[in-house]
Amino acid sequence: MCRRAVVWLALATLGGASAARTQGVPRKDHGARGLLARAESLLADARRADSADRWRAQEQRRARRFDAGDVTLLLPGTVGRAAGRVVVASAAAYLNDLGAVPEVFLRRHVLVTLLATDVDVTLKTEGLLGRATIGIDLPLVPDTLVAGWSVAAAVVRAYEGTLDRAWQDWLPTDLSLGWRVAADGPAAVRALMEGDTRAGAKCLEGEVARCRLWLGLDDDPDPFQARYEPGEIRHLVAQREWFYEPERADAEQCVAGSDDACLRFAEGTRFVPRIPAGAAARRSLLRAVRALHGPDALLRALADTSGSLGQRLARVARVPEDSMVAEWRSWVMTEGGQARVTAGVGDALPVLAFVGLLLLAATRGGRWR
Repeated sequence: MCRRAVVWLALATLGGASAARTQGVPRKDHGARGLLARAESLLADARRADSADRWRAQEQRRARRFDAGDVTLLLPGTVGRAAGRVVVASAAAYLNDLGAVPEVFLRRHVLVTLLATDVDVTLKTEGLLGRATIGIDLPLVPDTLVAGWSVAAAVVRAYEGTLDRAWQDWLPTDLSLGWRVAADGPAAVRALMEGDTRAGAKCLEGEVARCRLWLGLDDDPDPFQARYEPGEIRHLVAQREWFYEPERADAEQCVAGSDDACLRFAEGTRFVPRIPAGAAARRSLLRAVRALHGPDALLRALADTSGSLGQRLARVARVPEDSMVAEWRSWVMTEGGQARVTAGVGDALPVLAFVGLLLLAATRGGRWR
């Protein structure tokens, strides 16, 4: 008989026995008393079994430590040792590839999955009580193909929270964690070529100052007025549903043609992004700085708190700000600076001669006469 059925039977028997007592059934009814005792025994056995199951489940989920480099991770015991080593090594590899999180930050934190038990015991046993914890939402048996990225992303988000407000407002989600030229570069190029704003279109044409506006790198006192034209804001507002917004009147006047209302609505709501360039383009800028100026360039830029974001990136690149932006534009437009295959006229002559012979043979064949 299954445990749930036993519990229900016991409860039903107990209920029946209690009712019988209430109705004045004589105490000499040994049959009822025997049933009551049996029910109480079954119920006690079920409770003991449930308690044992809970204890075993807790033991299986007891936190276990895994390390790779400066990354320390506590996973539940349901994760095998081999799988745990893969997850933490993958997370460390992602963070090393990004190169933005200081080693000291990693050494002061420990990552803990939310489903692990006895975390405090493990922290004490492993000498980790002095570290701050970063919670991670992973299943009891995580997919080793993606869990490493999730762990690394949790570290990046925690570190972003320690940066100054200018960086926090500008940085794309997860910085450029796991960024790959072949997979992510085209998205940045498409964003640049879409030309949704005049600043973006002029950046595509090569005007570096407009690139700075499009990327939001300058400390513009009026960012919407500097980075957008009123008609561009109007176009964005007209595409959104703002009927229930408190600034509805400004939205209506904006769509009707008022430039001042467009600026007021943009400044008072989140309908229009302060930075015209999307996350893909900003990620590509971070990657370009790292690729062109060394693995610790991004680390040093994020630690800088002086001046505009463009000035901070230019300082670690050791070039003028416009040169740094021009480098990014060329880098992203050439898919990470990959060399293009070129051929001179001399290289093309043999090919042209061969094609000519093929055409001559084809024209002498009966089909093309």
